Amino acid sequence: MLRIAICDDDSKFTGEIETLVLQESLKLGIRVETEVFSDGKTLLKSIQNGEHYELIFIDIEMEQVDGITAARRIREIDRTVLLIYISGYDKYLKELFEVEPFRFLSKPLNHVQFAHYFKESCERINATEVFYQFTFNKEIQKVSVKDIVYFESSNRIVYIHLKDGTHEHFYGKLNNVEKELEASRQYFLRIHQSFLVNYDYVKKMNFFNITINFAGKEYELKISEDRQKEVRQQLCKIAGGKAVIEE
Repeated sequence: MLRIAICDDDSKFTGEIETLVLQESLKLGIRVETEVFSDGKTLLKSIQNGEHYELIFIDIEMEQVDGITAARRIREIDRTVLLIYISGYDKYLKELFEVEPFRFLSKPLNHVQFAHYFKESCERINATEVFYQFTFNKEIQKVSVKDIVYFESSNRIVYIHLKDGTHEHFYGKLNNVEKELEASRQYFLRIHQSFLVNYDYVKKMNFFNITINFAGKEYELKISEDRQKEVRQQLCKIAGGKAVIEE
């Protein structure tokens, strides 16, 4: 899950940004969670209390704690968060370099530019690998989440099928794996009691099967009858026009 903070004292404007974030994240097939703040003080307090965001859209001119002051304090806590600054003026550009801006947006928003910057920020964030960790033979092991095609459960063993055609396995329950991945940046579809599939590898589906593509081949996995409607709704919601749904 990509956590995004939006900070501006104009509620109409924060609503516009949040709408654009949700639209663009669906197009990119990325799971996001947004939180809106009306001033820099409450945003800063949230971060000081342990909340972490991968991306922050922050206005420069706000009452109480302005965007630049808030950003300086945020940088003392978190050096990795991407900051996209927003303002109707360019007189703050010199100060912005002190707090390492990722991008700068002017008011009123250019929606095409916003989409471009949002995609760039997601690509930068996703360049940092996220791992799924498991234990086998009393050893802790991990694999990159983006390399996982699907999980398969059989006789209390969970198999992790990877994009290069290899697999790992461990003793466990697929229900627990599904819960652990709920906060992941990747979408995983529970198509069957035995299958949990990474959406990025889905090529197409029909009522009964889902087709995945990895290691240079296509494979079909069965969608259980009791999950067909839910899977179709979920896939249609996140597909953004990428997947082919056959009648």
